[in-house]
Amino acid sequence: KFQNDLPIAHFKDQILYLLKTHPVIIIAGDTGCGKSTQVPQFLLHAGYNNICCTQPRRIACISLAKRVSFETLNEFGNDVAYHVRFDTNKVSHTKILFLTEGLLLRQFQTDSQLSQYNVIIVDEVHERHLNSDFLLGILKCLIKQRNDLKIILMSATINANLFSSYYGGAPLIQVPGRLHPIILEYIPDFVKKDIIMKERIKFDPIPYVKVLQMIDQKYPSKEGGDLLIFLNGVKEINLVVDACVKYTETTKNWIVLPIHSNLSLEQQDKVFDYAPEGVRKCIISTNIAETSLTIDGIRFVCDSGKVNEMAYNPAVKLRKLVEMWISKSSAEQRKGRAGRTGPGICYRMYSENDFNDFDEFPIPEIKRADLNSLVLQMLSLGLNEPLAFSFIEQPEISGINCAMKDLKIRKAITPDNKITILGRALASLPLEPSVGAILLYGSFLDMVSFSLIYVAALGIQSPFNSSFSGRVDFRDKFLGDISENFILNCEGDPYLLVKAFTSWLRIKQSDKSNHSKIWCRKLGIIERRFYDMIQLCNQFKRLLNSLKLTQKTDIPKDKIRLSKTEEKE
Repeated sequence: KFQNDLPIAHFKDQILYLLKTHPVIIIAGDTGCGKSTQVPQFLLHAGYNNICCTQPRRIACISLAKRVSFETLNEFGNDVAYHVRFDTNKVSHTKILFLTEGLLLRQFQTDSQLSQYNVIIVDEVHERHLNSDFLLGILKCLIKQRNDLKIILMSATINANLFSSYYGGAPLIQVPGRLHPIILEYIPDFVKKDIIMKERIKFDPIPYVKVLQMIDQKYPSKEGGDLLIFLNGVKEINLVVDACVKYTETTKNWIVLPIHSNLSLEQQDKVFDYAPEGVRKCIISTNIAETSLTIDGIRFVCDSGKVNEMAYNPAVKLRKLVEMWISKSSAEQRKGRAGRTGPGICYRMYSENDFNDFDEFPIPEIKRADLNSLVLQMLSLGLNEPLAFSFIEQPEISGINCAMKDLKIRKAITPDNKITILGRALASLPLEPSVGAILLYGSFLDMVSFSLIYVAALGIQSPFNSSFSGRVDFRDKFLGDISENFILNCEGDPYLLVKAFTSWLRIKQSDKSNHSKIWCRKLGIIERRFYDMIQLCNQFKRLLNSLKLTQKTDIPKDKIRLSKTEEKE
């Protein structure tokens, strides 16, 4: 009954009919309409058996696979499964597979027809990640070669004309959401003074604590309704979590829960649990809860208006996360989270003038990113004219030319733009070319263990907590008198991480008790990150082995894993 009540259910017949008569259809469905969970089921019941559903984030792949398994009464990991980095529960007869866009592109490298699928759903296309834009171009080429292939593009907010015209007039199905009235307040009076002052100083969590205080004063907890706070990054989330936890220690009527991609699956799943009667949840999230996750029971939304986006400076050849204003479409998505299950309230911690100055849609990553990896991947697939490739929106010519120049310097391509043996090896690695080169040259120079650890250190979130005290303590204790390897005398976090990881590994391998956990806590280190490094090291080692470049290493196999207790921490 719940599934039949979802707005998308009324469009089932139209979706199946249009899919039968068109190679590509577009579904623009408001958040909460049920498109991500129901459309794959419509296809399954209509007789489609090899369905691929891409998501931009691994957490969405796993949570959606769980939900669809439950709704179809299938064992999780049987007919419905997921495939993300390091993890999959797919079996040979899986019919619906949720996977990340990057993994589907990897599959395309070895199967240029994507022959294992007869329907490919690309969800959240509005986010315009580099992988999704490239995937859209690949699929546009593929439908000309495969008459049997069906493509469904889905999004909560979408520039319909742009996507439809890109696929030759693909039909659009507009599915309304189920929104209740939402009261909207720009810079509420109770935080106005703090917001104005905050513009002159570093990030301040106090305005967000005042939101909890105001809700406590104005809306009795027996009325129910949880709070969802949108912030731009993990550092800001941790600051607000700490401040809110301190406030709730006295009131006892809030459960404070962070949600971001760095958390374990068990920690992420806590946001879906129901709070006890008389207690509210305060969920503090990055933009992951904007469209990728649907959390029931949200009545209040507090929107910082900020997001962290990766930006590339070609002058210094560096990428970094930059705090930016969100787009109008993102702001509306955030607001809509307050009105899914009943009337809601959205507090925007910015002015209406700020909102009016926002871009209509997010700036595509292809317009602001380093294109080295994309260009190399294109050349490895035989797409020898990157400037001629039909992207949904073309990248800057200067960006493509800059990437070609860098790849020539790295000997990944020849002066006449042909991919080299080294370039093919780099393209086979799920790494930026500059990072992959470290791995390959480490193998050539008989330094496999060091290069594996170093590259793994570059590929994880920092294991040092946000206070940075752990980093300082570790550097002072361990890097002051290094003499065994001149390479490690260099300053910088990657070298620090190599030393931290090898020290932890010695403790872990020599002692089966929890000394490694105690050691990490003393130094402010998140031990889970080192388990991630082991997984990365072994993944890269297998890749080197496939290239016949593996030598003996000191990296343990996957036998060092998190215990069940550690996974829940």
